[in-house]
Amino acid sequence: MEIIFNINAKHNSAVKTAVGQFLKTISPLESQHDMPIIVFQDGVKGSYYIKCSLLASDAANLCDLNAKLDVRNPESYRANRELLLSHATYRKMEADSSDGREFNDIIVEYNTEYHSETPLKVWGGQHRISAIKKEGQKTNRYHGFRIYFLLSTEQRTEVALISNTNISVSNDTFDRMVEETIFGNALRNWCRKVGLLNEGEDFPDSGSRSERITVKRARSFIINFYLGKKRGGELTSDVLDRNVYEPYLATTGVTIDSCYDSIMKSTDILNDTALIEAGQKFFSLHDAQFKAVKSEKTKTKNRKAYRNKVLIESVLTGWSYVAGLLQNHHSRLSNHYRLPKTNSKIQDPLNAEEMSQFKHDQDLPTYRGLGTRSSLQDRQRIAQLFLAKSCEPEVLIDKTFINKAVSTTVGLIALSKGYT
Repeated sequence: MEIIFNINAKHNSAVKTAVGQFLKTISPLESQHDMPIIVFQDGVKGSYYIKCSLLASDAANLCDLNAKLDVRNPESYRANRELLLSHATYRKMEADSSDGREFNDIIVEYNTEYHSETPLKVWGGQHRISAIKKEGQKTNRYHGFRIYFLLSTEQRTEVALISNTNISVSNDTFDRMVEETIFGNALRNWCRKVGLLNEGEDFPDSGSRSERITVKRARSFIINFYLGKKRGGELTSDVLDRNVYEPYLATTGVTIDSCYDSIMKSTDILNDTALIEAGQKFFSLHDAQFKAVKSEKTKTKNRKAYRNKVLIESVLTGWSYVAGLLQNHHSRLSNHYRLPKTNSKIQDPLNAEEMSQFKHDQDLPTYRGLGTRSSLQDRQRIAQLFLAKSCEPEVLIDKTFINKAVSTTVGLIALSKGYT
C-alpha cells in the first residue's frame, strides 16, 4: 500500500516505518481495495495519525482499554475514566452494536512497547470499543478509527484530553492526566506516604463517586500548608488570632494551578518532613472520623458526607492552612494535630452532623451548614475553628465551640471593614 503524507504533514521516515509496520500487522478496509493511506499531522502538537476502517473482530482483539500516559514508567496508571457499563446510554450502544451500528472516530495509539498483543491503545471511544468487544462481532462491521503513531508523553496527554472534551468527563480525570504528565508520581507518592492513598491505589477519575482524595484536594492541601507557613512566619503569637485567614482552593481542569506549579518546581514534597507530618496527622483525623461514623456503635448517621467530612474542600483547606500557620508555634501546632475529644453524645471527632446543621444568626436562609461547601466564607470559618481549637490541648467540637469560632470570624470581618 502507498503511504502518502498530507500537504500539512511534514514527511517523517520513522512515522512512515511505524505506519508500514501497522499495515503489516493489521489489515484495514483500505488495504483490501489498495487505497493509499494518508498520514496527517496535528497543527498544535505535531502528532501524526492516519484514518482507516477496522473490522469489529480485529478491534475487539487488538484494542487495549488500559492505556498509560507514560509507557516507560511502571507507576503510570490507567489514564482513562472508568467505564459506565450500567448506564442506559451504554446499554443502547451495545444494542446498536449488536444490530450492526458502525461507530466512527475512535481514537487509538499504535504502540507495542507494552501489552504488544493489544497494540491499539484506546484514548477516545472507550465505551464504543467495549460495546464492539461485547456485541459488535456478531455482525462484524467496519468501524472508523483515527490511529496515532510515535507519540511523546506530552502528545499522548494532549490526545487523551482532546479525545474526551466532547463528552461528560470530570475535571478529576483531567487533573490526574495532567498531573502525571507534568510532575510524574510525586503527588501520588506523597499521598501514599502519608496514608491518603493505599499502595497501588491511584486518584479517582470522579471525586463525587469516590471516597478517596482527588488530585485537586491533594494539591489544595499542599498549597495551603505552604501559604499558611509563609503567613505564620510573618506573625507573632500576640496577633495570630486577630486575622481572618483565607485558605486557597486549587484550580482544576486542563491547566495547572500557577500557585501549585510554583511550589512543585521549587519544593521536594516527598522529603519535606514538616509537610509529611502534616499529611500524616491529617490522615489520622480523616481515619478517625471515617471509622467513628461508619461504626455500628455510633449514633451519627452513616452518610458519605459525614464519613468524609475531613476531605470536604473547606475542611481540608482550612485544616492544612492552620497546620502551616502554626509551624513556628509548637504548642499550638501540637494541639492542632491532636484529635478532638468525643463523648457519648458527640461520637465523631468533627461532630459532622452538628457542623452540617449549623447556621449563624447572620447567615442567609439558604446557608447549608458549616463545612459543607467550598466557598471562601466556609474556608475562612473552618480555618478559624481549627485555629481556636489549637488554643487548648483538649477540645470538644460542640455547638457552643462552633458558634464561638464562626462568630469570631464574622466579627473580625466586620471590624476589617470599619465603621459604616
